[in-house]
Amino acid sequence: MSQAMLTLDGEPIIMKSMRVSVSMQFQDKDQSGQTSSTSSAEQGAKGKELDISGLIAFKDDHMLSRLFELADAKGKGGQRHIYRVGSLLAKSVKVRQAKFAGRISASEQEGLLAWVVQFTLKEFDSVPEKREARLPGKPANIGTGSPGTAAAGAGGSSQPGEETLSSGEAFFKQLDNKLGDVLA
Repeated sequence: MSQAMLTLDGEPIIMKSMRVSVSMQFQDKDQSGQTSSTSSAEQGAKGKELDISGLIAFKDDHMLSRLFELADAKGKGGQRHIYRVGSLLAKSVKVRQAKFAGRISASEQEGLLAWVVQFTLKEFDSVPEKREARLPGKPANIGTGSPGTAAAGAGGSSQPGEETLSSGEAFFKQLDNKLGDVLA
């Protein structure tokens, strides 16, 4: 069996006993309330994560230094740099771009004269993200603006505290108001 291979922007990451694994998280919300029902509402798939671990020999300390430099690299606007990922596993699951996420760690292994290195690369611009962006009438990104700013597309005509609702939301708000009047 061949050794795992990983490149970031074409630069090989050389580690002994490298292991690359992938995971993908599915978001859902429990809809059962206080019952024993197992129903849930799907809330989408998150981007894939590549977990990488391996050994870097003490004599190859330049590789450890370089790996930490890559992890700390900044791109446009001070955001973490987004890398083109080269790996058989990444290619198999269609991860093309990723950035360092979570943490990177290196711990000494005296008996092996090496560091055990672990880090995570999180997929950037994932297939689920692209698919969601193409959907007509996609939901607004709530909470992405700063306090005191109007949501994109809200227009300048709304008064402070006034909500801009879609036709469906307006219907349910009217229904909620009428039910509130009846129950009060």
